[in-house]
Amino acid sequence: MLRVSFVGCGAMAAQYLGVYRDLEWVRVVSCVSGTEESARRAAATFGGEKPVATTDFAAALAPDVDAVVINTPNSAHAGQAIAAIHAGKHVLLQKPIAARLADAEAIARAAAQSDRTIGVYMSYFDQPLMHSIRGMIEAGNLGHIVHLYARLMHRGGLMWSDEALAGKPTWRGSVAETGGGCFIQLAVHFIRTFEWMTGSQVTAVTGMSNRLQSPGIEGEDIACAVLRLDSGALITLDMAWCADGEEIAVHGTHGRIHYRANRWLSVSSRKSKTTVEVFGGPIGAEELSEVIPPLVGDASNPLNQHRVFLEAARDGLPAYVSIEDGLHDMRVVEAVYESARTGRVVEIRDSSQARQSHS
Repeated sequence: MLRVSFVGCGAMAAQYLGVYRDLEWVRVVSCVSGTEESARRAAATFGGEKPVATTDFAAALAPDVDAVVINTPNSAHAGQAIAAIHAGKHVLLQKPIAARLADAEAIARAAAQSDRTIGVYMSYFDQPLMHSIRGMIEAGNLGHIVHLYARLMHRGGLMWSDEALAGKPTWRGSVAETGGGCFIQLAVHFIRTFEWMTGSQVTAVTGMSNRLQSPGIEGEDIACAVLRLDSGALITLDMAWCADGEEIAVHGTHGRIHYRANRWLSVSSRKSKTTVEVFGGPIGAEELSEVIPPLVGDASNPLNQHRVFLEAARDGLPAYVSIEDGLHDMRVVEAVYESARTGRVVEIRDSSQARQSHS
């Protein structure tokens, strides 16, 4: 039995609880949250012997805890993760791994001294489609990858701005709590996913950002960046908290993939069963399909990243997404912010590091 303390139980984190409830070999012994109400609500998810519901993080460090799952605001990550690592716990940390690069580096130093499973939760790895896209790239079905694109936008910044102007600010509107604005919160998904898909690493960035429609928050509510991979391919990232829309696209010399609104998928490849002649040679006819991602709380999904972490902790294996991966992603984010401030292309310091290999 793997005994877990679930730390940070409100908002999105509550949707993960089903995984911990439905795995028979996992027992949540404590739910720790910023308010007693959210802690009690999380504990009520579980039948039988209820977890302890508390606002005291010390409960996560108790001797009867094997693993700590941290879903708190970015600024709390370093203190909580380092304390849990030093207490000998397995740790799963919500992305991004910290609000500041120095804190991310401190977490990485602590993790490097641990023999436990220490990793980062990234929800896109839950999706079978992402693994299929990676497989297509590895098989050469798209030819040489030249460009990847992601757009992730929602209107949360408008809501948080209104709340702050009404005297009820949230942590997402604070640069001290988040480390920035929409870019640090959203772009890390795609920095990690696109590096993993291509087996390449970001080496340089340029970016622009603005607080355009959300005067009540401190960070940016829109940001765009271009990232250069060591393969020479480029990534374009468009993130916002003042509009909505979600899509990813991968373009290669022999084909393309486009996935929109977490639903509509189009694929075109020269290795498709049907081809058409175009300028420059044959290319596969576009194939359209509907692909709905699994729920983040679905324990039956073998790719669910909470389940994957728990299995790795049980079996003494490394985390699927390592703390070093999360640290690299933070360096990319900080470089984009530096570029937005200075108007210069910024090189990534750790671009020569060996890449993390995921099976």
